[in-house]
This record gives sequence, structure tokens and C-alpha cells, in this order.
Amino acid sequence: MSKGIYEYTNGFEDEELNVIKTIDIDDHIYNNKRPIVPRKNDVAGDQHSVYLWRWKRHFPTAAVCLGLLCVLLLAWIIGLLLYQRNQLTSSDTLTKERNQLQTSYNPLTKEKGQLQTSSNTQTKKRDQLQTSYNTLTKERDQLQTSYNTLAKERDQLQTRYNTLTKEKDQLQTSYNNLTKEKDQLQTSYNTLTNERDQLQTSSNTLTKERDQLQTSNNTMTKERDQLQTSSNTLTKERDQLQTSNNTLTAERDQLQTSYNTLTEERDQLQTNYNTLTKERDQLQTSYNTLTKERDQLQTSNNTLTSERDQLQTSYNTLIKERDQLQTSNNTLTEESDQLQKDTECLKQSLVQKVCPQGWKKFGSSCYYVSTEYKSWEESRQDCRDRGADLVVINSEDDQTFVNWLCGVKDYVWIGLTDSVTEGTWKWVDDTPLTTTYWNSKEPNGGRAENCAYFYSWSSDTGEWWDYDCSYKYRGICEK
Repeated sequence: MSKGIYEYTNGFEDEELNVIKTIDIDDHIYNNKRPIVPRKNDVAGDQHSVYLWRWKRHFPTAAVCLGLLCVLLLAWIIGLLLYQRNQLTSSDTLTKERNQLQTSYNPLTKEKGQLQTSSNTQTKKRDQLQTSYNTLTKERDQLQTSYNTLAKERDQLQTRYNTLTKEKDQLQTSYNNLTKEKDQLQTSYNTLTNERDQLQTSSNTLTKERDQLQTSNNTMTKERDQLQTSSNTLTKERDQLQTSNNTLTAERDQLQTSYNTLTEERDQLQTNYNTLTKERDQLQTSYNTLTKERDQLQTSNNTLTSERDQLQTSYNTLIKERDQLQTSNNTLTEESDQLQKDTECLKQSLVQKVCPQGWKKFGSSCYYVSTEYKSWEESRQDCRDRGADLVVINSEDDQTFVNWLCGVKDYVWIGLTDSVTEGTWKWVDDTPLTTTYWNSKEPNGGRAENCAYFYSWSSDTGEWWDYDCSYKYRGICEK
């Protein structure tokens, strides 16, 4: 027994070994009258302190009992040592596995840190882009407000311009009418002037004839006096001349009256002409003013049009930049979500998963092969009831493991179907179908065969076949 104790104590520190070797119960009982107080981590003291009594030095029976207890305790210690030796062997194995897991865990931790750093960088960039996007949005809103204000002012100026244009058109119409009336009056005036000149010429001619007739009359009077003989003839001629003279006098009076009338009409026409000239000058002034205002409105209109075009260009630019920022934001969001998913997958892979009873563990997943034969939908529902789904095979290792798990020449449903879109095969977790293990003639079922089952061989991989989803096979679940 002492050898067993010595082998056991070799696994402890020297202090503990010394404690076991130096304890002598009888000596302590006879030399000390108080119990041994075990020190921390004192193996022998912790086991024997209950048997030490202060007042038993004069009772041999107590010593015999203590001896028997020591023998029993030594036997128990020997059994415990043998058990702990086996546990130490298992502990070494577990320590190696722990070190291997630690070795695998360190690179994953580094990758997780790198992914976290990249994620933080992308988040900062996304926040900066969001800040820039918000600033551009505020500037766009301010430009839109300025644009709306300028548009209202432009509309008001356009309304005023249209009103002035209408007034100008009305004044132009009035001016044209007055011009036509002036031209008509000018024509009438010229006609009357010509007639007056003609009448003046006729009057001058008649005056000359009258003077000549007067001279002739005087000559004839003289000749009447001289020629008494020709008195009767001259009297007749005188009467005739008198009649002619009276007629000429009446015509002269009429011409004088016409002349006076023409003079008055000329004065009125002159007055009207002066009035029309003043009105023409006023109209010319108004026309010049309207022309200047029209030019100013045209200049303002051109300026507003240029500003509108610039605002439109700025607006289009902001729309493009907003779309680009939206696209970048969506990209960053997708990248962030993907990083989140990768982080979650990494965390899940780092956590040691414990599979339920009856399930087989492979990698970070647990697998279960049902014992009941059901349709594809029923098999999937059975997997869901177990907190899993039909198996998804994304690598050759998964294919080989499923082939081994199913056994030789067996049929099991897997989580692959084209029931949503004919010819487009998808896994139940929506992961893309990249690596396939179809039989050389599959899939060929058309619309009647929309689900895939796994046919296991004695080889390392097995094959996939498509078949009617209502057919009853066993299913393999994964979680």
C-alpha cells in the first residue's frame, strides 16, 4: 500500500508528498493534545482529521479503531488512485483534442477580427456616404425651394409680360387705326388742296379777264362817248357786259366764299394734323417704352430660362448622385448583411454543437435518417418538426458522408426540388446549386418528377435522381 501511495503522490507537489509522509497519528495523539488542522490542499490531513481526538491518549480501543480506519482509508485511496490514473489518460487525450481545437480556433479568431475590422471600415464608409447623402439632399431641397421661388417669379413676370403684350397689341391696333385715319385725312387734305389750287387758278384767270373786261369797258365807254352813233349797240353790249359782270361778280363772291371755306377747312386740317402729330409722338414714345420693357422682359425671360436649365441640370445631377448613393448604400447593406451572416456562421462553427440522441454529427451539422417512408413534403415537414430541414449537400465531403450515413443501396429524400420553376433546381435553404452529383441520365423527369432523392452505392459518393414527389422514401434531416 505504501508503494501505491508513493506512486499517487508523485503526481502532486513536494509539500503534499511531505504531508502524507510525515503524518503519524499515534505520535500526534501522545505528543499533542489538539487535533491536526489540515492545511489548504492537504490531502492526508483532509482524510484523517475526523479521526483525531484530543482526549483519547489513554484509550487503546480508540487507537485500534483508528488503525482499522487508516487501513480502510488506504484501500480507498488505492482505488481512487487507479481511477484517477485512467482519468489522467482520458484527460491527456482531451487535452490534445482541446489543443487541436484551439489551433483551429485561433485562425478563425483572426479571420473574425479581420472581418470585424473590414465590417467597421465599411460601416464608417457607409456612415460617411450617408452623411454626404443627407447633405446633398438638404442642398437639393434648398435648390428645389429656390427653383420653385424663381419659377413663381418667372410665372408672375410671364403673366405681367403677357398682359403688357396684350396692351401693346391693343395700342398697336389703335396706332394702326389712327395711322389709317391720318392717311385718309392726309389724302382728303391733299385732294382739297389740289381743288383749292385749281379754284385759285380759275379765280386768278377770272380776275385777269375781269380786269381786261374792265379795261375794255372803259375803252368802250370812251368809245361810247366818242361814238354816239354806236350808242345803242354799245348800250346793248354794255348791258350784256353788265350782265356778264354781274355773273362774274356772283362767281367771284362764290369763289371768295369757297376760298374762305377752304381756308377754314385747311386750318381745321392743320389743327387735326398737329393733333395727330402729337398723338403719333405720344404713341411713338409709348411704343419705344413698350419695346424697352419687352426687351427687358425678354432678357429676364432668357435669364430665367438659363437659370431654369442650370437648376434642371443640377437637379438631374443630384438625382444621378442620389441614385449612385442609393446603389452604394444597397451594396454596403448587402455586404453588411453578408458579413453578419458570415459572422453568425463563424460563431456557430466555433460553438461546439451537441447533437440530440439518434443524430449523427459531421462538421458543424447534425444529421438524422428517418425510419418512416413518406412523400417529399411529408419528409420535409417531419424534419421541420424536429427543428431541422431536408439535407443540403454543398460539397463532396457532405456527399460522401450522406452516402455513408444512408447505407448501401438505399433511397432517401434530400432538400432539392424544381417544383417552383420547372427546370430550376433549388435547395430548401435557397442556397445556389453549384456542385451536383446527378446520375448521367438525370434529371429527365419533366413536370412529373420535381423532387430529388439520394441513391447510395458502395462507392464513396452515391448519385442523385429526380422522381415523383408523392412517392414514399425515407428522408434525411440536417440542422
